[in-house]
Amino acid sequence: MLRLHQHSAPALSDNVMHWEAPAAGWIKINTDGSRNTSTSLASCGGVGRDSESRWCFGFAKGIGSCSCLEAEFWGIYEGLATAWSLRYLRVIIETDNREAYETIVSSNSRKVGSSILPSIFELLSRSWEVQVGFVRREGNVVADAISRLVLPNSLEYRRWLEISLAVRDLVMADGIHAAPSGTQLPIQRAYDDLGVR
Repeated sequence: MLRLHQHSAPALSDNVMHWEAPAAGWIKINTDGSRNTSTSLASCGGVGRDSESRWCFGFAKGIGSCSCLEAEFWGIYEGLATAWSLRYLRVIIETDNREAYETIVSSNSRKVGSSILPSIFELLSRSWEVQVGFVRREGNVVADAISRLVLPNSLEYRRWLEISLAVRDLVMADGIHAAPSGTQLPIQRAYDDLGVR
């Protein structure tokens, strides 16, 4: 049975908030959209990590021309779709876009004119537990960076099952450890790493 938790968005402050690991048995997916204001071309991306701060997956997708809000919705959709395809059934998904967050958890969310929203709601209706949350930008830096790893006009989709070299330093700076203490940090081998060109 779906549990869509409607958390109150935290009050904004000047304090820097870092990424926080989810409870045991859950993964947390941080998502973000990126849009070039001069071309209107956008991309999205995100990263899933577990209760021990270990990298579960990352993804990035070129979207083409769309609004900032639509890019955020695409990030949320791709994050949920990736988690479902990898059979994670207890998921927290976070966005740093307050409007996207409020749209999804509000009772009027289906009235927003977005082509991808129906697909988000369909994913949320499946047999899994999903919590939707809002996070400050300071706690979303890895998702922001990974959303820029594809060309926005390419309509390309990339997935990393091991940590991408392009965001490894940000993952560390985000205050998390991509691997348990004493083990070697995993490097992306299963997919082409966009950070090496």
